[in-house]
Amino acid sequence: MRFALPLVLALSCSGAPKRVLYITYTAGFRHASIAASQQALLDIASRSNRQLEVVPSEDLSLISADHLKSFDALFFFTSGELPLSDQQKADMLQFVREGKGFGGAHSATDTLYTWPDYGDLIGAYFDGHPWTQTVSIDVEDPDHPSMRALAPSFRIQDEIYQFRNFSRDRVRVLMTLDTGSVDMNAPGINRTDGDFALAWCSNYGNGRVFYTALGHFDETWQDPRIQNMLSNALLWITGQIDGEASPRTSSPYIASGGIGDALVPGRALAPGSIISIYGSGLTTGSTMQGNNVKLAGTEVLLDGWAIPLLYVSPSQINATLPSDRPVGSLVRVTVPGGASNVIAMPR
Repeated sequence: MRFALPLVLALSCSGAPKRVLYITYTAGFRHASIAASQQALLDIASRSNRQLEVVPSEDLSLISADHLKSFDALFFFTSGELPLSDQQKADMLQFVREGKGFGGAHSATDTLYTWPDYGDLIGAYFDGHPWTQTVSIDVEDPDHPSMRALAPSFRIQDEIYQFRNFSRDRVRVLMTLDTGSVDMNAPGINRTDGDFALAWCSNYGNGRVFYTALGHFDETWQDPRIQNMLSNALLWITGQIDGEASPRTSSPYIASGGIGDALVPGRALAPGSIISIYGSGLTTGSTMQGNNVKLAGTEVLLDGWAIPLLYVSPSQINATLPSDRPVGSLVRVTVPGGASNVIAMPR
């Protein structure tokens, strides 16, 4: 299917909209949600106050230096080995490196396995989907514009991917699967570190890259929360809004003597107390307030039990001790992909 006509937008503000070429070519499994995705992105553009124009197409000949000159970003919901020539591949990488945007959804990582440069561009390759169900997703970077409306966490039904050739050293993770919401003994789980990233971004040369693993069902694309995420992601990859994309990794560490009463220093801790934990790398980089057992991907485990968090930052956490059981003895902080030293709770 080829969409020959671009979306016509109301002339409600000055300046030309940034143009996004949305490619949904299928060379492998074809998702039934492609039509819903096309409509969703067109609707996002129509609401963008002339900031965005989306051109859906399955014409791969548009991926060439000449045709890409008229676009500001390329977005994939594809699968399989796309029949691109070596010249098209070079043109596509140059397009992004020179300052344009690239985005992908769901099976965009189930694409072009035989072209390693594509894996470097998008950040990982699909490695199975152990779960298709309603899950909880933790927002790891609430400051990124694509994530602000989703923080601190949300629930959604989708087909949940895992990845190979993925490294936090190369991308900035935006949201991750809450593994407590799924069966970690399900068949087909290949990752052993419990780190299931579901959206990330990166810089690629002078360009910007965004990927989300969500998108299997029509309902995902029709969800206002996901449309908000995609709207801001498109504005970000087209350079119209700012957001950090540098990778972040963390080795959490609780300082010696770094746990105490948050309100009265030196006071003995008791059930229901608010405690402060000091150290380094206590989040992967974000600061967040709330009242949740996980904030910015960080958990505090008291004798293995997650306790409510009120505030997290790389150097300090405020948390509430449970009021319905005795104060435990061992504290550990976990972040996606890592865990801290264990500290005995002061008495």
